[in-house]
Amino acid sequence: MESSSSAGNSSSGSVPSTESTDKGPLWEYVTKISKTSEKGGTWKFECNFCHEIKQGSYSRVRAHLLQISKQGISTCRRVNNDNLLEMKTKDTEYENIKTNAAPRDVPLPSGGLEFQNTNKKRKSDLSPLARAFDTETRTQLDQEIARMFYTGGLSFNLARNPYYMRAFTFAANHNLGGYVPPNYNKLRTTLVQQEKANVERLLQPIKDTWKERGCQL
Repeated sequence: MESSSSAGNSSSGSVPSTESTDKGPLWEYVTKISKTSEKGGTWKFECNFCHEIKQGSYSRVRAHLLQISKQGISTCRRVNNDNLLEMKTKDTEYENIKTNAAPRDVPLPSGGLEFQNTNKKRKSDLSPLARAFDTETRTQLDQEIARMFYTGGLSFNLARNPYYMRAFTFAANHNLGGYVPPNYNKLRTTLVQQEKANVERLLQPIKDTWKERGCQL
């Protein structure tokens, strides 16, 4: 069975496994063959232990080598206990570094996280008018929205978009306890597909007239 040192060496002519864009330590235990797309981190690779050809991002490489099942890729059966311990140690160190380097919550001008924990206590000190309009909660929401603009590099012109106002007005006027906004993947897949289908449906009556009246560009 291959040792960890031999498994970590890439064969000649392969793409280097330590590119700056792929920092995961377990890349050194596979040989990259080709990138499947210009964007993203999906590669076609060969496992340096079992020599099977696989395809996927770093998460798939990790699942294959660390023998994590049900991750959309088969686990490597040629990794011995010493190899597994070595890779798990490197993986743990890498995950700890990522966790420590992650951005930390910065308190908002109104008090941020402390405001959330002491909200009930502070309400008792407010005037009847302030309690009626819940001004502190409104202030915190304004600051949360503003920080989304600042940290995301969003144009202030977005605030003039009618759908920006419409979205928050809808949320404020409906009881949506536990609601979580759509994430990155849902925005770029499910929701954009639904919007595309909706636009196509709305355009269909116009397209149907093209056969009779023709279409000019």
